[in-house]
Amino acid sequence: MKTRILGAVMGIAVLSGGLLVPSPAQARDGVSSALVRVDTGIDGGGALVRTTVDFVNRKKVIFRNFTVRDLCPGDNRPVQARAWWNYADGTTGASAVRKDTNGCGDDGTNFGNITYTGSKAISSVYLEVWLYTGSGYKRRDFSLYRYNQYVHPGR
Repeated sequence: MKTRILGAVMGIAVLSGGLLVPSPAQARDGVSSALVRVDTGIDGGGALVRTTVDFVNRKKVIFRNFTVRDLCPGDNRPVQARAWWNYADGTTGASAVRKDTNGCGDDGTNFGNITYTGSKAISSVYLEVWLYTGSGYKRRDFSLYRYNQYVHPGR
């Protein structure tokens, strides 16, 4: 009788402990920030793109508060940015281009959330920002990759 009761208690403890221990997906929410700056070197201006990356699952990512900003001093040149994603199979995709329309404002243009749901697993994402420095020359920069924890646990 004592053996059966002890076995039942141990079984319940094991099950309860398994339910209370978070899985890797629960332990990591996937939220991170990416920041890129491009400086023309001519007038101290530049461009900035900022967002918070939130991987929802293997195939869905949300770029929260996607903001594009022309850094002062203003040069009245276009500032543009977009988000890129790398699929686990090696192919890539990108969001539509977003443009700062506030000139040299303090806040830039906030496009809110950009949600992307793919048909394939998203391995990582990154940002691209660029500005035109004259004569149609485009100067650009990229953020670091942010890896999807549902595809790359622990990375």
